Amino acid sequence: MMFLSLKSRLSPYLINKRHLVLVLVVAVVFLYSSIFLILNERKVLSFKKFDSKPQHAEEPAPTIIEDILLSSSKPPPGRTIFFIESSCYRSGSQYDMRSIKAHQACPIESAAFHNPNFQVFVLFACPTHRNESLPIIDALQSYKNVQFRSLNLDRYAQDTPIADWLKKGDLFKSRYLMFHLSDLLRLITLYRFGGVYLDMDVLQLHSLEDEPLNFAGAERADSIGNSVIGLEPNGFGHQLGELFLQDFQVNYQGDAWAHNGPMGLVRVLSEICGTKNVTLMMNNRDRCQGFKVFDVNSFYEVPYQQWPLFFDAEKASKTLARTKDSRMVHIWNHIVTKWPLKIDSKSAYMQWAAQYCPRVVAATGELFY
Repeated sequence: MMFLSLKSRLSPYLINKRHLVLVLVVAVVFLYSSIFLILNERKVLSFKKFDSKPQHAEEPAPTIIEDILLSSSKPPPGRTIFFIESSCYRSGSQYDMRSIKAHQACPIESAAFHNPNFQVFVLFACPTHRNESLPIIDALQSYKNVQFRSLNLDRYAQDTPIADWLKKGDLFKSRYLMFHLSDLLRLITLYRFGGVYLDMDVLQLHSLEDEPLNFAGAERADSIGNSVIGLEPNGFGHQLGELFLQDFQVNYQGDAWAHNGPMGLVRVLSEICGTKNVTLMMNNRDRCQGFKVFDVNSFYEVPYQQWPLFFDAEKASKTLARTKDSRMVHIWNHIVTKWPLKIDSKSAYMQWAAQYCPRVVAATGELFY
């Protein structure tokens, strides 16, 4: 009984002692944790102090490419060569200029190289930006006559013969939308400004500065290509631009690949030249009211079925001899599968590239994409 009575009297003290021990343990753990966190923070701060790279550096704001119709710098009418990138077109789409490859940039440089008194405008069919210094783009912009602009399709078509038709939406039901959009945009561009349109796979071998406008080239004996078109900004050239746009909407077929492009030129020029025989149109401005249809050799000497000739080093001499009188060569990028090439390749293509787009070649390194 005495033992129980003593234990009963000491119980509060024992409980308080246990509490004290528990508090001391918690305090020690807290103190140790605080010291660890402080030391660790000092270590991190020390690392940041000597780290040469910022930890959360913001990327530079992208450079937005101006809209061609809203820009204060417009293409000189009849003195501009146009290229159009139409792989994006919706209002919500954006194009990053990092997507431009060397084999697309090379034709652009060749146009600037051969025609220093012309402006070269590269148009993008949607909002476009660049986030950083890009060697290939810097190479192109080292030419004072190269400009980049975007376009808004609805705005671009306003006040042209195609504006009302475009609102109907038939274009966007196309089975080959990107190609048909490209067919249309080149016609709107030439209607608005005149000048020369070139596909981004047309490599220029000679200057166009002394060639009168209003021309295209025979792709075959029975076909006229629309990869190269030149129209005057006014007069007969402007009238032709209107006729081409009218034909586009009247004869539009969304499930036919070439019907709205090359065949549209044939349909209109058959009326202008008074014949459907393309051979009779060739090099005969008088017959075609001042419009010149260049012969096949001028732009399309190597047809799409023979595109490997451009890249075969063993056949380079024959290919160069075959195209020695050509003003341009169409490389047929939509079917070519040879990229990349070594820049020291002896192929006809790389020999042309070294000569006519040397800055793009220098910007690509050992491989040309």
